[in-house]
Amino acid sequence: MRILALRAAGLVLPFIHASLIKAFRSLNVDVLDLPVPNSSVNFGSLMKTALHGCQAIFILDMGVNFSFIKDLKDCQLSIRIPWIIWFVDDPEGYGFPESCDPDWTIPFCWDREIVRRNYSWGGVPLKHLPLATDPTIFSPEKTHPPCFYPGGVFAGSTAHPNEILESVALTTPGFSEDVEAIWEAYGKDFRQSLHDLVWMRVSQKINQTTDLIRSDPLCRLWVQACVYKAGMRKRREVVSQVLQPGGGVFGDERWREFVDKDLYRGRVAYGEELRKIYNRSAFILDVRQPQARTGLTQRIFDAGACGSPILTEWSSEIETLFDPADALLCFHNLEGAVEMRECYLRDPQGARKRGKKAMQQVLAHHTYRNRAVQIIQALQQFRG
Repeated sequence: MRILALRAAGLVLPFIHASLIKAFRSLNVDVLDLPVPNSSVNFGSLMKTALHGCQAIFILDMGVNFSFIKDLKDCQLSIRIPWIIWFVDDPEGYGFPESCDPDWTIPFCWDREIVRRNYSWGGVPLKHLPLATDPTIFSPEKTHPPCFYPGGVFAGSTAHPNEILESVALTTPGFSEDVEAIWEAYGKDFRQSLHDLVWMRVSQKINQTTDLIRSDPLCRLWVQACVYKAGMRKRREVVSQVLQPGGGVFGDERWREFVDKDLYRGRVAYGEELRKIYNRSAFILDVRQPQARTGLTQRIFDAGACGSPILTEWSSEIETLFDPADALLCFHNLEGAVEMRECYLRDPQGARKRGKKAMQQVLAHHTYRNRAVQIIQALQQFRG
């Protein structure tokens, strides 16, 4: 079997892509690895390449290249071989399902709740495929390292930048008051659906039922902007109040506005540098981005592969992918996060035991080789 793998740009996507390429090859799949085409000339070359013995094309997030996404359906109809698309972001942001041809698409998504949406899609149903890790990148230290970050660590951005949603927030009268009201309700229990809370808010504001307004593009944009800002608030509040002196926040410069100056440690490169940080921390804090409903973050799998204790926002997917009673500590709100932090700091030996359990479960079930097996099985079923 031969697969053409199209490599997307970005901070983390190239690492996921490279890990999957290794995993495919370990399963004796011949992989032709090329960048996503960025011009009409390269697009034509891609089609010629794909027609020479490739049984499928693999791509993450449709390449996150919107000029390419615009022409994707025409390309699928020209080449007429299956495209395996794994969304590790919200598919709606890439025009799915309208941007794909239903006869030639095998779609996956990292978030189970998003998979359950009622898509008007006549192709292969969207399948749940969680994120994973690459144990050749993330692993424990050979000798137990000193704890450089006794106050815990968070590595991630304040938010995924979005100029459109920022503009909505700045130009809509009363927007900040709406976000504050939503946060007051949501902050009490993160198990609630943030998206549902926001839809209820806009329904009350304009005195129409949610069912009537869900298709309105302006309402949808307002909801996305409100979720975006409330999600930023959640991450900011949890990170700033849970991490202790001696801890570290690694990410974009905006963290300087929200955390103690001694906590912000600058940016960190994904890979070996991040692995060392995870191995030298009392615990790893995990808070999901707003585009995730239930999907687990890369943090859980990477830190888990290092055997590091993980303190994570609860998700229903944790119950199905892990044994949280033994492997993780989960919180439902800010107060719970502070309480769970104290459990780790009071009992470092117990924390290490949980980290070891998490590592065992990650290595057994949540590597990119596991995910590659699932992708190949779906392709074989598609081909009949």
